[in-house]
Amino acid sequence: MKVWAIALNTFREAIRNKLLYSVVFFAVFMVGVSALFGSVTIGDQVKVIMNFGLFSLSFFGAVATIVSGVTLLNKELKQKTIYNVISKPVFRAQFIVGKHLGITLAVSLLVSLMGLGLGLFLLLFGANPNASLLAGIFLAILEVNLIASVSVFFSSLVVTTTLSGLFTFATYLAGHSIKHLNYFLSGEQQVNPTLTLVVKALDKILPDLNIFNMTEIIVYGGAIPATAMIYAAAYSLGYATIMLVLASIIFNRRELV
Repeated sequence: MKVWAIALNTFREAIRNKLLYSVVFFAVFMVGVSALFGSVTIGDQVKVIMNFGLFSLSFFGAVATIVSGVTLLNKELKQKTIYNVISKPVFRAQFIVGKHLGITLAVSLLVSLMGLGLGLFLLLFGANPNASLLAGIFLAILEVNLIASVSVFFSSLVVTTTLSGLFTFATYLAGHSIKHLNYFLSGEQQVNPTLTLVVKALDKILPDLNIFNMTEIIVYGGAIPATAMIYAAAYSLGYATIMLVLASIIFNRRELV
């Protein structure tokens, strides 16, 4: 109950932060994309819009999550409002989990609205959005859940907002590229062994965000296997749980001054 109260308060803070204005930017962005590719055939144009739209769901969702995650927790610390919370019978771990849930809920609403906008936009071009698009939106929300936990982790670990934001965004970029870098290095003969070892270690530690990227299947009208969706959900929840446990341990030992 306490966790849910903190989550709802965080959700309202995120909404007051005018986070949902990103939806307007997304809509304008999609209009620009359609105009840019207006010279191609209708069928190809729909695929381009779908592809770019799903990428935008992931990218804008991640950016909104990072901004919310690093600002809302640090705002509590800077304005000393956190003392009003922890002075009550509330564990710091409950505070961390509540913040994570609130951020995830707010950005999930944002992603859902963007997904709805993408579906309506596709209808204008004669496309019929199917269940695969809903699956794409759900995968973007799962990614948001994971990124939110990473954002909260770095916010509990690093004092400055800028550093925690940079670390979280770097994790997002690495999560989408580390597998490809590891594959590239494994095929090269003349590579520094230390670099290869570091990349392999990071590959084990960093989240594999490619699990949530099934754009190619969705764009070409394929059906996403149920096992892949279940695995993506389990991976998101599992990784987020680990991050929140670590964040709770760190935040519990942190001196609040």
